[in-house]
Amino acid sequence: MAQRRNSRAGKRRGGVLGALGFAALVLIVYLAEPLGLGSLLGGIFGGDVPVSVIAELPEEGLAVSYIDVGQGDATLIVCNGEAMLIDAGVPEEGQTVVDYLTASGVDSLVYAAVTHAHDDHCGGMDDVVDAFPIGTLFAPYTEFDSSGAFTYFEDAAAERGLYITVPTIGSTFTLGGATVSFVGPVGDWGDDLNDSSLIIRVDYGSRSFLFPGDASDGTIADCAYVGGYDLDCDVLKLGHHGSSTSTDEEILDLTTPEIAVASCGLDNSYGHPHDEVVDLLAVRGIELLRTDLDGTVTVWTDGEELSLYEAGEQAA
Repeated sequence: MAQRRNSRAGKRRGGVLGALGFAALVLIVYLAEPLGLGSLLGGIFGGDVPVSVIAELPEEGLAVSYIDVGQGDATLIVCNGEAMLIDAGVPEEGQTVVDYLTASGVDSLVYAAVTHAHDDHCGGMDDVVDAFPIGTLFAPYTEFDSSGAFTYFEDAAAERGLYITVPTIGSTFTLGGATVSFVGPVGDWGDDLNDSSLIIRVDYGSRSFLFPGDASDGTIADCAYVGGYDLDCDVLKLGHHGSSTSTDEEILDLTTPEIAVASCGLDNSYGHPHDEVVDLLAVRGIELLRTDLDGTVTVWTDGEELSLYEAGEQAA
């Protein structure tokens, strides 16, 4: 049995080592020791598998896994058996993402989205495109120099005959009963690739998740003030790996999350998540999860309750 602890709203949270799988799936922990379980199963899946331990999740519901890819972003969303990937980390972590999806039982993606053309978000997406059938690929319009990794992603998509769709802001799609909405960016972001980030909202039942890529606080706020979109959410993936350029008092007022997740590398040179952000979250009583300290983190919901599965906790 997993350890459980109550959330502030009285919702159940499950504490387990590990991350996503669906339908009573075996998840695999990456062990640092030579010849550990991660290495053994990595041989089966063709590389190191980033998560470990056996975890059971309900067959139905929405599971969002913030994959530990070091200093980068990669998020797997599975709703009632349909899967979407947002970003795929740096180029060196592409196989990690592929292995994680495979270990989680994913054999195809309904959607895959690159939030913007920086290596730490799009770097591994060419590996994902090569490994899985994908229904629709999303990426923002980019008219200026982007990363070499984005070109590899474009080339991989072209080789597979996949068209990259620039989503209309305000458009919505369904994923296994969840609603996926593109709520930003709105307006002109100039030549700043971070502010070209697709800002994505996922709703399931009464629960919601927000993914702002690396957008700055002003660009995120414009989604509400200019675009008129609702940014209120239960789980906020902190913009730009927890940088103070993306999260301030105003953003927390607009989003009011119960949980915040920082996807960042251990002892990264940027200092992510920034101390100012950590302090803001603490003052507001918002639970902070960090992939550098907690490993891959999964939040599951049936549309009402939230359950948390995070590395670093011990299975009871």
